[in-house]
Amino acid sequence: MSGPCGAQRCAICPYMMKAEYFTDPSGRKYSVRNNVDCKSSNVVYAVNCRRCRRFVYVGKTGGTLYQRHLLNLSRIRTQHSVPEAEHFYNDGHSRDDFQIMGLEKLSGSDEYRKTMEQLWK
Repeated sequence: MSGPCGAQRCAICPYMMKAEYFTDPSGRKYSVRNNVDCKSSNVVYAVNCRRCRRFVYVGKTGGTLYQRHLLNLSRIRTQHSVPEAEHFYNDGHSRDDFQIMGLEKLSGSDEYRKTMEQLWK
């Protein structure tokens, strides 16, 4: 299950999707394999647009989702040209449309995270 950590002052919780399944662009459903929240590290995640109702990016991080997405929210605010952010400062979108879904907690190296990230795409 993907969801917020529930900490009172967590800046990322409002952006975390609570979900048990990930639906890819072709409509296939995959279950979220572990409990993933803002404090989870070594994670493959998806970025969703609330306005478009679609996933716009699948990525990975060795750090926590909290750390990664504080950076992404900053990149949206400063209109930094990276795939995770670009969608949210164009065509009437904003950071309010930004949503995160943890897909899978992993163990292992960055190389393994890259492999798993590709499988989720």
